[in-house]
Amino acid sequence: MLEKKNNIHPRIKFLKYFPTIAKNVSISSSAKIIGNSNIKKNTKILDNVIIRGDGEKIEIGENCLFEKRSTVHVASDLLGTKIGNNCIIEQYSIIHACLIGNNVKVGENSVVMDGSTIGDYSVILPDTLIPPGKKFDRFSLISGSPGKLIRNIDTNYYNSFNNLKSKSNFRFNKYLRKINLNLKSIKFDDDKTFIAPDAIIGCSIIAKPKSSIWFSTVLYSPYNKGSVYLGTGSNIQDNSIFNTKGNDIYIGDRVTIGHNVIIDGKSRIDNNAVIGMGSILEENCIIEKNAFVGANSYVKTNTVVPEGKIFAGNPAKYFRDVTQQEKEFFSLGQKIYEKLTLEYLKNSYD
Repeated sequence: MLEKKNNIHPRIKFLKYFPTIAKNVSISSSAKIIGNSNIKKNTKILDNVIIRGDGEKIEIGENCLFEKRSTVHVASDLLGTKIGNNCIIEQYSIIHACLIGNNVKVGENSVVMDGSTIGDYSVILPDTLIPPGKKFDRFSLISGSPGKLIRNIDTNYYNSFNNLKSKSNFRFNKYLRKINLNLKSIKFDDDKTFIAPDAIIGCSIIAKPKSSIWFSTVLYSPYNKGSVYLGTGSNIQDNSIFNTKGNDIYIGDRVTIGHNVIIDGKSRIDNNAVIGMGSILEENCIIEKNAFVGANSYVKTNTVVPEGKIFAGNPAKYFRDVTQQEKEFFSLGQKIYEKLTLEYLKNSYD
């Protein structure tokens, strides 16, 4: 449905870094390998996979498989990502600034967050959220949100565990139906907005300075109306999918929309809010200023997340208040994206 001729080379230089890729690595033309990334032999990278080393290093071992629209990123200059040999990262999963051992299977629509460690011969079941700093020993079977040890396994169990897909309730493809790519009107206040060259835009966009729309994003409407307003300094990160459903999606100033977020219909996200990576917002949601939706959360229709509150889970509900330390941390992350926006604008990807 979304096949689009892509003349942008899968390898993209960032600052002084150009990806190092061994022989016998298979890369889809729609995938993007960026910056400080090193991929060893016999790894296979499928459609719309984003491996973005625009800070610390991403290291990927031999004989790995990255399925469609999976995303690998780092925590700026603070923390890199390392993935061992013989790993499988299933579709629409996110590996972010963490350590994945050898022979690890990550089920689809899972999120592995900053500073976490997954030991060798472990299996992460689909739809799992591994929180920041969580550590699992080798031979772990992990599931849940947050992810917990279900039980210890052995090599026989690991080797027989070959079909994770059937156990997930999530299919990102259903959010990509009936796309009208003819409607496209992009208005900038100035030239300080970065839109990745492979972004698929099928709706009107009004973008303010220092805002950004990242690689392999899809923003569209099935009708000849509907728009996305993106405020000053706000970002929509890689592999996110927006469907306006003919209405408006409003994103205020300094808002962070994490990797692989889905917004399915009319929504309002106010200043300084954060939508955690891998989350889904149904239509008519309101995220008030300084509010936070936790990673891999499902926000049901007509949900209002009040100012300064954290909602998380499936369905998302009140978790606790945002702390002052978290506000400062989220602000730091948003400022990093403003800096990245200006750095990417200096390069040409045509």
